[in-house]
Amino acid sequence: MMVKTFYLVLSILIATCLVILQETMSNLFWLVSVDMPISIGIFLSTYLDNLMSMNLAGAIPLIVLVAIGFLIAYSVAKIILIWIKVSRSYAYALAGGVAILAIVLLMPLAFYNLDILAGGRSILGKSILTFFGLISGYYFGASLDKQRAT
Repeated sequence: MMVKTFYLVLSILIATCLVILQETMSNLFWLVSVDMPISIGIFLSTYLDNLMSMNLAGAIPLIVLVAIGFLIAYSVAKIILIWIKVSRSYAYALAGGVAILAIVLLMPLAFYNLDILAGGRSILGKSILTFFGLISGYYFGASLDKQRAT
């Protein structure tokens, strides 16, 4: 049970770090498009600052939103896996992608139609964020499969 919890927490951390990476890159790409010089140092500094501020400041930390979304999606995936025989890696990957997509699509409803995540304002941004959810969900499912095999 402890190992599964560890994999769950690691999956949540991976997704949160990747979402914040995409958010940071989206904002910095916009600055580059208006001829603002961005160095590697500025990128790393901004990313680390966003990592801290999006998880420690504000009303609801991003990691909590991701955790709630993943807990719901992974629970549904676990129930569905009882009836449908498919690889756990793929099932949890789909659940992770759906969880992140739901967060990106539902956040504007909670904030008066404002997209809080700038990286999720375009279809490309939503696709990238969903892909990051797929990656972290796949990691979770593959880790469970590996644990089961040993």
